[in-house]
Amino acid sequence: MKSYRQCLLFFVALLSMLSSSIQAAPRETVTLCSDKAYWFPFTYLRDYRAAGLFIDMIKEVGLRTHTRFVIRPANWTRCLRLARQGKVDGILGASYKEERAQWMYYPDDATSSKPSSFSMSLVDYVIATPLGSQYRFKGDTSTLPAPVRVPKSYSIASDLEKKGVDVKASFASDRAALLSLVKQKNGSAALLGSIANQLAVSDGFLKGQYQIQSVKLKAKDYFLTFSHKSAVSEDKRDELWGALKSVRSDDVLMSHLYENYADSDS
Repeated sequence: MKSYRQCLLFFVALLSMLSSSIQAAPRETVTLCSDKAYWFPFTYLRDYRAAGLFIDMIKEVGLRTHTRFVIRPANWTRCLRLARQGKVDGILGASYKEERAQWMYYPDDATSSKPSSFSMSLVDYVIATPLGSQYRFKGDTSTLPAPVRVPKSYSIASDLEKKGVDVKASFASDRAALLSLVKQKNGSAALLGSIANQLAVSDGFLKGQYQIQSVKLKAKDYFLTFSHKSAVSEDKRDELWGALKSVRSDDVLMSHLYENYADSDS
C-alpha cells in the first residue's frame, strides 16, 4: 500500500510539473511592420495604433500558433528599410517584387500566375477619372489618361512604368492622389479599390467628384513576409503561413472580421 501511495504521489507531482512547464512556456515574439498610411480596410492607424483587417487576421494567427506579434506602424518606405536591415522580422502586407525577394522571404506560391493560397488577401486596383470624363478603361494601360497618379511606394507604379505609362507617384496617399485628380480635372489615378469606393461616398470633399472605371486595373496578392536577417526559422515561417491560410479559409471568421469594416468611415 505504501508503495502504491508513493507511486501515486510521484505521478501527481510529475503531472503538476508538466502542467507548470506547459503554462510557463514562453510564446515566440515576432515583430512586424505595417504601413501607417490609410489603406482601408487592410492597415491604417486608429488612435496612433496599427488597425485594420490584416491586424485582426494576424492576431488570430497568433492565437493559433502560440505566437506574440508586435506590430510597428511606419510609413511604407521605412517598413521596407527596417525589414531589409533586419530591425523587424517582417512586413504585414507586402506585394511580390523580384527586388524585394532578394532580401525577404515569401510563400512558395508567391510567383504563381494564380492567386496565392498563402496570401493575406487578393487586393483590387482600379482606375479613377475626373467626373464627366468620356474615357472608358477596357484593360489597355497604354490608353490611360496621363498623368496616372499613384501613391508613392505603391508597387503598382513600377508595374505601370514598365509598360511605358506616364506615372506620377509622388502622393502621400490614395486620397492625396484623388485630390490632385479632382482639382486639376485631368489624367487619371490608380488606386486601391476599397479606398476609392469608400471615399467616393464618405469623403466630404471628394464625394461625387470622380468616377471609378468598371474594368479593374489589376488584382494583387499581399503577403506576410520575413526578412532574410530575421531570426524566425523556416519551420516557424511555414507554421505562420499555414495558420494564415487556415484563417483566410475560415469563411465564418472572415465574414465576422469584414463586418467590422462594413459601412465604416474609420
